[in-house]
Amino acid sequence: MLELQVKMLSAWFHAGETMRSRIEVDRKDRGEVTATTAFIVILVIAAITAGGIIAAKIANNAAAVPEP
Repeated sequence: MLELQVKMLSAWFHAGETMRSRIEVDRKDRGEVTATTAFIVILVIAAITAGGIIAAKIANNAAAVPEP
């Protein structure tokens, strides 16, 4: 009877460790994806802003060119 109890307790601890390790991996993955996504969004916003500034400068320079 004692041997069966030890085996059941060992299986219980093993299952608990497995679940904790899976939860820890899931937490790491979610945080990394969120940080990466936020960084990409910031870069896209910066690129759109830079494109708008460049387009405005080109339009202003084109308007300032005298007609031949």
